[in-house]
Amino acid sequence: MANNTYGSGPQLPSYMKKQAKVNIDASAARKQKETETARKTASSASRNQAAAAGTARRSTAATGTGTRTAAAKKSTAPKPAAKKTAVAKSTQRTASAAAAQKTSAAKKTQSAKKSGVKKTKKKMNSKRLMQVLGIAAAGLAAVVALVWFMNRDTVGSVPTDIEGIMNTKKTFRDGVKLIGVDVSGMTPEEATGLVKYAAEKKLEKVAVSVALDDATWTFGAKDFGMSYDLTDMFADGLAFGRSDDSEVQDVLAAGAGEFDAKYTWDRSAIEFALTQLELSINKEATQPYAEPIADWASEERFNYIAGEEGRALNVAATADDIEYALRTGNFTATVEPVINAVLPELTIEDVKLHTQYISEFTTKFSAARDDEVKQNRLFNIQKAADIINANTIPVGEQWSFNTVVGPRTYDLGWKGANGISGGKEYTVQAGGGICQPSTTLYNALLAANIEIVDRRAHSIPSDYVDVGLDATVDTRGIDFVFRNNTEYPLYIFARVQRVEGSSSRHTITVYIYGEPLPEGVTYKSRSDITEVMDRSQETIYTEDPTIPTGYQKETVVQHEGYIAEAYLDKYVNGELAESKLLYQDKYKGNPAEIAIGTGPALKAGEPVPEGLVPVGTPPTPASSRA
Repeated sequence: MANNTYGSGPQLPSYMKKQAKVNIDASAARKQKETETARKTASSASRNQAAAAGTARRSTAATGTGTRTAAAKKSTAPKPAAKKTAVAKSTQRTASAAAAQKTSAAKKTQSAKKSGVKKTKKKMNSKRLMQVLGIAAAGLAAVVALVWFMNRDTVGSVPTDIEGIMNTKKTFRDGVKLIGVDVSGMTPEEATGLVKYAAEKKLEKVAVSVALDDATWTFGAKDFGMSYDLTDMFADGLAFGRSDDSEVQDVLAAGAGEFDAKYTWDRSAIEFALTQLELSINKEATQPYAEPIADWASEERFNYIAGEEGRALNVAATADDIEYALRTGNFTATVEPVINAVLPELTIEDVKLHTQYISEFTTKFSAARDDEVKQNRLFNIQKAADIINANTIPVGEQWSFNTVVGPRTYDLGWKGANGISGGKEYTVQAGGGICQPSTTLYNALLAANIEIVDRRAHSIPSDYVDVGLDATVDTRGIDFVFRNNTEYPLYIFARVQRVEGSSSRHTITVYIYGEPLPEGVTYKSRSDITEVMDRSQETIYTEDPTIPTGYQKETVVQHEGYIAEAYLDKYVNGELAESKLLYQDKYKGNPAEIAIGTGPALKAGEPVPEGLVPVGTPPTPASSRA
């Protein structure tokens, strides 16, 4: 995460050694300067003495020359020889006296000069000390000025590359802080370790929170792919206080001299982190829907429930807010996510348009009040109708009769009524009569042009529907299944009613609601029997010693066999537009089975047991099957 191109850390001992070295170098410079000054002073004194001696010599020479010139002039005048000799001697004496006098004067002069030199030397000793001190001070100032000049920088001379910054010997001015670390007097190399430690600690403290309602999610630097770079910060820190306009600055002022690293992050990492919140934040809009009413006392078939807005996290906009917080240095910000409203796709009016009546189908059955088995059959039909009434089938889903209605057992409240057994006879069983609701539902669905997935025919044709249009079910495995192949939910309503004016006749009607068929279009199922197989000549007779001699019992009723084809006709504005063959069913049928009594004959006046008829009675005609 961190930039690893920097030095190994602060070297404070090196910094202290460097300062000591500067002090030693300054002291040596001062001593050298004092020696040079003394040497120059002595040389100057020697030159002064030489000049004074030369002046004296020139003065003496000038005096002698003048005397000689005067004498020469006097000797040029013509005089007698003796006189000349006397004059010459007198002149010589005069010259000697003058010379002696000059010599004496010269000695006095030389003595006076020596005395003056001594006084001058005494004065120079006191002056030399002052001069030496002054020169030393000037030398020290020169050294300081030289050091200042050598270290004097402009902003442009500060290295801007990390290698140059780490190699420079420049130090940070007083008051410079990098990521809160006071680096005054340090070189970048010396400050690196402390500053990198501070940068790492700052990243460890990154805790940007996303808060919504009562939930809060917090992310760290690793989640955002954060790292840092110290280059610009070191360059700015070194430049601080070195430019002309910043020579005099109040480094204690707020923020003056304080610099921070350049922190970076990965935008894609931020967005990825936010996508992890979508499952918690996003909510799909609740679509308005129709709630079917099961109570037939109500005139309305549906309650309509309004939809609710959903919400979706705006990842890009929320990432913008997080980046702004990071860019402004707010590493512990709490950001409220940007949420977009998700509107329902439908309105209640839309739902009403798609919960229209489509089709219905009705079958009839008898349930005499004094016939317990048939009353039980009525009970089972009513129970099944109540279960499937007001069912909703979502788009694309399958609906299973056995799954919805459940097993038919006495323990689950079903009653005993006639049901087909062995494919040829009716026996009393739990849930007998339940095939009538499944068959009625099947024909209602055909009229709605709904896809049928699994349907089977009875082994014996039903008397409440045309041959080939039945749909049997068995709690042991035979099922009836269809699929909602429309674009909107389907609704099933089932109702059992007593036929008006009759005490035993009843009807069961199944209604289908949902997306209405195209205007003017209707469907109707029909069957076409292509073959009938007469089984009346195949009656099976057996002997039964439990039946009195002279009587017989019809144990299995005769059923004719059929081959039937089922069709679905499409009508447009009342006219047949299309006829579609759905399938072909084959009912084998069965001959009657009669047990002939071989047991003891009935005694005179003894009542005939129920179900027995005299031997030779013809089997029940197939048209009279119950």
